[in-house]
Amino acid sequence: MKYLGHTKDGKNFIDEENSQELIKHLENVSNYAEKFAKSFDAGEMGALLGLVHDLGKYQMSFQDRIRGSKVKVDHATLGAKVLTEYWNDLGWLHGMVVSGHHTGLKDSGSGSNRGDNTYSSRINNYDGQDTDYSNEIIIPSSFKPKMLNGDNESMSFAFATYLKMLFSCLVDADWTDTEEYITDVSRKSIPYTIEELDKKLTSGIPVNNGSSINNIRAEILNDCQKASQKEQGLFTLTVPTGGGKTLSSLSFALQHALKHKLKRVIYVIPYTSIIEQNADVIAGILGKEFVLEHHSQVDETKGILEEDDIEGNIKKRIKWASENWDIPVILTTNVQFFESFFSNKPSKTRKLHNIAESVVIFDEAQMLPRELLSPSMYAISELVTNYKVTAILCSATQPAISQYKYEKLKISEIISNPEELAKKLKRVEYEVIGKKSDEEILEIFTKNPKTLCVVNSRKHAHALHQLVSQDGRFKNIYHLSTLMHCIHRREVLMEVKERLKKNEDVILIATSLVEAGVDIDFPVVMRSIAGIDNIIQAGGRANREGKLEKGRVLVFEPTSEAGKIPKVIQSMASLTKEVIEVLKEDAFEIKGITMYFENLYHASSSDNILDAKNILNEFEIKGNSYKFNFETVAKKYKIIEDNTENIVINLSEESRKLINELRQGIFNRETMRKLQQYSVSVYKNEYQKLLEENALEVLQNGFSILNNNQYYKGDIGLDIFTDNNKNAECNMI
Repeated sequence: MKYLGHTKDGKNFIDEENSQELIKHLENVSNYAEKFAKSFDAGEMGALLGLVHDLGKYQMSFQDRIRGSKVKVDHATLGAKVLTEYWNDLGWLHGMVVSGHHTGLKDSGSGSNRGDNTYSSRINNYDGQDTDYSNEIIIPSSFKPKMLNGDNESMSFAFATYLKMLFSCLVDADWTDTEEYITDVSRKSIPYTIEELDKKLTSGIPVNNGSSINNIRAEILNDCQKASQKEQGLFTLTVPTGGGKTLSSLSFALQHALKHKLKRVIYVIPYTSIIEQNADVIAGILGKEFVLEHHSQVDETKGILEEDDIEGNIKKRIKWASENWDIPVILTTNVQFFESFFSNKPSKTRKLHNIAESVVIFDEAQMLPRELLSPSMYAISELVTNYKVTAILCSATQPAISQYKYEKLKISEIISNPEELAKKLKRVEYEVIGKKSDEEILEIFTKNPKTLCVVNSRKHAHALHQLVSQDGRFKNIYHLSTLMHCIHRREVLMEVKERLKKNEDVILIATSLVEAGVDIDFPVVMRSIAGIDNIIQAGGRANREGKLEKGRVLVFEPTSEAGKIPKVIQSMASLTKEVIEVLKEDAFEIKGITMYFENLYHASSSDNILDAKNILNEFEIKGNSYKFNFETVAKKYKIIEDNTENIVINLSEESRKLINELRQGIFNRETMRKLQQYSVSVYKNEYQKLLEENALEVLQNGFSILNNNQYYKGDIGLDIFTDNNKNAECNMI
């Protein structure tokens, strides 16, 4: 009998000639998984897991199913059973990878579990048919897990990460072979060499014109290139805003990769707005074909079922989850990077193995999520310790993270003298001006008609913008928040920059999205009280190019109802006030930053806020007892809680074209990436209000489309604050 693994279209059986032989699929997946896992010295294990992952397809019930029977068949558990029979506890643990290659990694459970959704229960309840797999498959006699570096405290997390990396290799190998068989197209990597990219960058870095600011940037670049020759490890890059750290850190990364034979550079960035700007700069030098923007403003897995049977439409699954980061330069978000690392789902974890042998740059490292700081630092530490990763924490305001990484992992600073550099690049004076009403802020604007005002919420930005717009004394008033889709934000920033370049008066009222990585230069910045790091980052938008002797940063405490400090930052704002009280004018220097973060993390650690959801306790090895709760951790680790919904703004010719493709069932990565640019996130209660007001069209595939242009305004974006929108007529576009 010919044992089959897949039909040609991934669903319907035609005949055996139009189906992939199972042995061929297993051999291909084994070869791919071995190749992928070699990057972290686990090639033999990758090959073994690839070979056994679909042994359950040798069951006659599955062979009947692939030929048209409707019986549901568990084909993923047998491989895990075989590993357990051959290699006991170690085989059982590695069997988690095989068992979950469609449905995801489950919580391990205990050896006797039967009545729950754990991996252990699945193994214990398995009642599959006997198979003749041994006629085609020979199980290797050796079993060589990766040797992990670590100590007693870190070993449980290290082993969990190792299983996750093998899972990534297996999923990518399985989906790659399936895709290649169904499409008759071999997946090919983009041809490149790190040396070629480094030469492009070297020739593309702007020539130093001899100005004082460019001389300093040249020193930073020199420090980065010098440090790139050091051994792999964990680095910090402490550069004040405006120091040109994007290209300097990329130069470090490429030259470091060249020295250590690494494969790629990954930028991890807090905001999509920074990704857009940095990607434009980097792609302009290296070439667009070498640079990937990968973030998640549009859910790329919407409508996809990761079912453990042949009915989970393979073609659609491939289209939606085909991004495996096999490209030299990737720009992604904190959300995408860390939630993928802690995810248990095949679609999100497929790319993880390609983080191995990389330089990973965490831009604006002070924005690593505080309540998840300990597990996040463990993730970074583990990648550096066991997966040939060099990590760089970049910031003007370095967080005090030394005690939240692996104890034995040292940190090296790239800049030779950060304090001296901070003095050289100091271009502003900070003034704490106390409590201010919105009306008083207006009066400050009249005396400073070129001002950027950064506030803590979209609600306050909207209210302040409305007040200024209605005043009549101001012209060129702009608003910037995440209620505007990113193309709209880009247009506003370009217009603001152009007016500033012409020395025109400009008032820009923005949320914190403007303060990290956005290249804009005002003489005066006002910042609502927040964390010291936020205030300093906002200050980086004042006198950015050093054209003035000193720019001004006015720190105020809003008194209006709309300006009320959000609960999530109240503790940070209180600590800022304490540091200002103690250090006065030095509060915004390196000593103030250090005091702020030490106090913040000390207060947080006493309440376990740095691992608020006890994620690290979900991985545990005690003697012969194992706890690896992958599914539980995936639910717990959320940088952005699942309390938001995405809305696609349908007000341009391109957005209409893309949405029409969705309506016609056309799904591809290019469409999704373009749709990201027209998407806005709102809280669920705001989303519900728009639904009730007939402002949304919800497509069958789950995408929500704004269908009434009364709700999206050219100056503020999506209007969720104005009452007179209620019950507006629905205009289908």
